[in-house]
Amino acid sequence: MSTPFWALIPPPAEASDGEISYGDPVMTGWILPGPRSQLRERVELPPSKSLTNRGLIAAAVAGGGTIVSPLDCDDTRILANALVGAGWMVEWRDDVEIGGRKIPEGRVRLDLAESGTGVRLMLGLLAASPGMAIVDGNPRLRERPMTPLIETLVKLGADLRSTSGALPIEVDGKTLEGGPATVRPQVSSQFVSSLVFAAPLMRRGLDLEVSGPLPSAPYLDLTEDVMRAFGGGLEVGADRRSWRVAPTPLQPTRYAVEGDWSAAAFVLAAVAVAGGSVDVGPLSPSSRQGDRAVMDILLRAGLEVRTVNDRLRARGPIHFPLTADLSDTPDLFPALAVVAAAAPAGSELTGLEHLKHKESDRLSVMVDNLRRLGAGLVVEGSRVVVETPMRREERLAPPAVTAAGDHRIAMAMAVAALATGPLDLDDPSCVAKSFPGFWAMWDSLTSSGTV
Repeated sequence: MSTPFWALIPPPAEASDGEISYGDPVMTGWILPGPRSQLRERVELPPSKSLTNRGLIAAAVAGGGTIVSPLDCDDTRILANALVGAGWMVEWRDDVEIGGRKIPEGRVRLDLAESGTGVRLMLGLLAASPGMAIVDGNPRLRERPMTPLIETLVKLGADLRSTSGALPIEVDGKTLEGGPATVRPQVSSQFVSSLVFAAPLMRRGLDLEVSGPLPSAPYLDLTEDVMRAFGGGLEVGADRRSWRVAPTPLQPTRYAVEGDWSAAAFVLAAVAVAGGSVDVGPLSPSSRQGDRAVMDILLRAGLEVRTVNDRLRARGPIHFPLTADLSDTPDLFPALAVVAAAAPAGSELTGLEHLKHKESDRLSVMVDNLRRLGAGLVVEGSRVVVETPMRREERLAPPAVTAAGDHRIAMAMAVAALATGPLDLDDPSCVAKSFPGFWAMWDSLTSSGTV
């Protein structure tokens, strides 16, 4: 196996009361370029992180498979490394080859670092597979909720132990009986995905009902697509709340990963703020990635978009306020919050109630950053209204902003600098979680614009 790409970011400091404390931004000398206008560039996007991670899990359930054109980033390498630690054969070159499994002797410790998707998908897989493990991660990942998944797996007969309903979790894996089950995901659709991927390993398969809030629901469409690509037999309700998964083994498959609409959001946000014309791809116009909604949201605000085969040609800037409900697509919030703060006053973003459960408390961190840049924001529960846009001011030194260790906030601050002028970012390397080539791409993109 080739040497993994590791660029893990030190976690934020843990305060004495156990809470994560990000503190005030500090000057670092990493300066985001700006202001810029009239961007003109052809941008090549990375493959989808969500689909790469799901492909890795499906191949492990199938006992083999090839992930073609995977995203090579911290998050996907962390998951691949966890699979190796749990006994699966994984060879990562240009593609990823997944082989069979040799169950490790004794209890293995698996460190999922800060990969929320990885840890949740792994828990279902490990619970339904023989072997013993301790699953853990960094301080922020230990804060992220796991209880709905643990409770449902335990009701299905799994042996999982956690003192707090969160990491670390001991897993004594075994073949589960399966059958009827209910999950109340509350904060993440990943709990549903974890159960669905584990279902083919259960003797009776799974007849799963989803109750209560179902945030980020479009990600379940990706789970369904990957399951079907690997030969899974399943029936899914139109509202994504009923899942019947047959106890039929998944089949080793060559699965090709499509381009990432989540990454495209930051490029489209850039042209929406700075103007110009950008060609971005590859992107599937028929993709079921939820973040494809960014195109329609920005179209309503005045972005011009034309689709040519697997590429978008976007022309900006926008001239109208943004209005969007992000309940299904919360990962779009950092990019769209910056666009909203650069657009004419009156933008309104809603459906933000689950942002505090991400890599950072994204709502609080983004609001604080944008207020530092002069934006007048009103926050009412899960709703943000922009009363006054960000300001471009002549300053003796660039304002300091924080990424809070969150890849999407770091990329969003790069977009903000296009409107405000240069910014001092405290943690640029955290983009490696999902987009390792982001800064090289950004340098090319911003160099194409007018200062």
